[in-house]
Amino acid sequence: MKIALVGATGNIGRQIARHALAKGHQVTAIVRSEKALPAELAGASLAIAPLDDAAALAAVIRGHDVLASAYGPRPGDDIGQIPVVAAQLVAAAREASVPRLVVVGGAGSLEVAPGLQLVDTPDFPAAYKPFALAARDALTQLRPVQDIDWTFFSPAAEIGPGEERGTYRVQARTFLTDADGHSRISYADYGAAFVEELETNAHPREIITAAY
Repeated sequence: MKIALVGATGNIGRQIARHALAKGHQVTAIVRSEKALPAELAGASLAIAPLDDAAALAAVIRGHDVLASAYGPRPGDDIGQIPVVAAQLVAAAREASVPRLVVVGGAGSLEVAPGLQLVDTPDFPAAYKPFALAARDALTQLRPVQDIDWTFFSPAAEIGPGEERGTYRVQARTFLTDADGHSRISYADYGAAFVEELETNAHPREIITAAY
């Protein structure tokens, strides 16, 4: 596959790129400015395109099979850019005739009961709520889209450095926890799950999650 990857140099993006390259896919790392690529991206192509310029972004993703996004605001950036970027990715994919869009989402948009999202539960941490609400707004940007096979791929509630177990569970719509009630996954295993979705397109126009 030819994969165009936004946010390729971040913690999650690097793992997505690493797994995709290891499985023989072609990866174009889309960055906002000239920079040296981390070791995990050895073998990837580099393309520079501002996310707020749909024409420039379309130009570098044209000819790819899928546009993947691990975009996340940098320190000091406006969290409100999360849904804006989602809309910009859709516009660029349309202009470039890229048929699929898979984005890193947020666990807060997953349901813990029918019609009740995690972000709306009483015990949801206040510190994470602005990000979770912005991510939900990004999902709102995607839901009406019918001409592109989009997937909103939410990590587990806890994601960070850690061992690569090589195992994970994936399910649609609902919050996923282990037997102890924890929702967690490492960057490495989430990257593997994300690439599996890129390969299979098993959940078009759906919110999904991966956790142990």
